[in-house]
Amino acid sequence: MILAGRMADTAARFTTVEAAAAHPDISVASVFHCAPILIALRIDNIRSIAKAYGEAAALASQQHLEAAVAGLATMHVVDRALGRLDAALVVPGSAEHFTRQLRSVLCSPIRHLDVPVFLTVSSAWSAAAFSSGADISPAGFAALHDALGASPPACPDAARYRRDMATAAQVFAATAEGRLFPAWQAVSGESGILYHECLLRLVGDDAPAVSDAIPALERTGLVRAFDQIMVSLVLDELEADPAVRLAVNVSAASAVLDSWWDGALARLRANPAAARRLVVEITETAAFASISGAARFTSALRERGCRIAIDDFGMGFSSVRSVLALSPDYLKVDAFFLHRASQSARHRSTLAHLIGLAGTLAAGVIVEGVETEAESRLAAALGADW
Repeated sequence: MILAGRMADTAARFTTVEAAAAHPDISVASVFHCAPILIALRIDNIRSIAKAYGEAAALASQQHLEAAVAGLATMHVVDRALGRLDAALVVPGSAEHFTRQLRSVLCSPIRHLDVPVFLTVSSAWSAAAFSSGADISPAGFAALHDALGASPPACPDAARYRRDMATAAQVFAATAEGRLFPAWQAVSGESGILYHECLLRLVGDDAPAVSDAIPALERTGLVRAFDQIMVSLVLDELEADPAVRLAVNVSAASAVLDSWWDGALARLRANPAAARRLVVEITETAAFASISGAARFTSALRERGCRIAIDDFGMGFSSVRSVLALSPDYLKVDAFFLHRASQSARHRSTLAHLIGLAGTLAAGVIVEGVETEAESRLAAALGADW
């Protein structure tokens, strides 16, 4: 189960829910002897689970979430529905610490008919200031529900969702068993090596192909958990070797500034030398949840010294609008255009125009897919930097 919190946005917009703003329905004065937090939790893929695995699996998911919360805090349930839980909690330590603990507890899938099913859970919370004898009611959670936004729809294809979930389970099993390895690919030009990009390698007979794994993780909403693993791995390498410059891929679906990234941002803040040697490549094989949210995400990384690249420019969900919003340091033109450029003068002209456009949007232009000296010379002749 993967928990994706939205505490950063919520803390900025809803720091406190006043008791006077709620309609008193349920008294909790006798339950709590200190100020609780209000938390709204939602299983984002509950509709997909119900469609792909049945109502029994959806009910098991709800029960697993509630048991996990109750095991970490004193909980008073204010309202619940399938896939949703509103509760007042007394938590040891901070709310941020509680959500990190919850993510850790819910990192394992539920098992339905011996099939692993991962959950994606979003949360919004506010530090509530209740006076003695005050009451809370569902009305106090309206702002938190607004912060969570609309519930995602059910998957369009139940059979494919089950295949994607099976692929995700294989990926996380390989990770837990130490069968995930980085492969470093140099990004170079006439001036030398710019950095090395971390590519995914999964080892084992049951390990899925990379071309299948990432799209499956994106479609199930589990790519954010995997991106966290990859970022942590690359930060380990940067901290171990002060001479290397490395890049890590992060899905556009993961480009959301919230508590999901607290650990990585703290590591970057604590080691600015490592941050300055990290390039975060945003891959747009999936759509951004929010362009403005992605801009806040890249700004936070840049403030800590990282550089930003946008991958596969010209393909997928990439657009000039998103590039303008993110202000990347590097744009990577998709390899498709280089491979076509050798076929005709028209295709070479297309590549030249793309490189020219990219040069107006970013300080550095990288052409992907260069495998021969001839392709390297062609890319350079058309204006690419690397």
